Amino acid sequence: MVLQRITEMINSLPFLPFAMILSALIGNAMTSNQRIFLIMVILGLLSWPGLSRLVRAQILSIREQEYVIAARSLGIKKLGIVFRHILPNVISVIIVSATLDFATSMLTEATLSYLGFGVQAPQPTWGNMLYGANDSKVIQNYWWRWVFASIILGVCVICINLVGDGLRDAIDPKSQER
Repeated sequence: MVLQRITEMINSLPFLPFAMILSALIGNAMTSNQRIFLIMVILGLLSWPGLSRLVRAQILSIREQEYVIAARSLGIKKLGIVFRHILPNVISVIIVSATLDFATSMLTEATLSYLGFGVQAPQPTWGNMLYGANDSKVIQNYWWRWVFASIILGVCVICINLVGDGLRDAIDPKSQER
């Protein structure tokens, strides 16, 4: 219950305003590599509560299944039940959620860089490329500067989501097709 309350407190923090405020407070005091590391840490610290709630719900659902109750009544130890019955049924949910969160983190980093609160200009990111094309003359005359960056970002996010779906299908113990 304590872990769930901590999860809810962290989940209540709005990410984008929090990252923007932190970036404004830090300013230019950090090098580009330190700033990238800080963004990764912030993304990691603020994106785990959704996964934790999802995994908790799956575990609570699976522990009430008949095969887990039967294993408990046969006297199998708790660690054996966890690693033999519960974890294989939860791992596919973890992998799919992690890949979706990774794609969301890519979009968030691009958003922060586009708004000027993420990775600074010398470092190439999709957000910086799109910010560099944030001019009406560039949009009209140099269309390739923003079209290709946005298409590749979208394709990359979709591909990561498809990889997660493929891994879920390959690992899912409930799937009959292997």
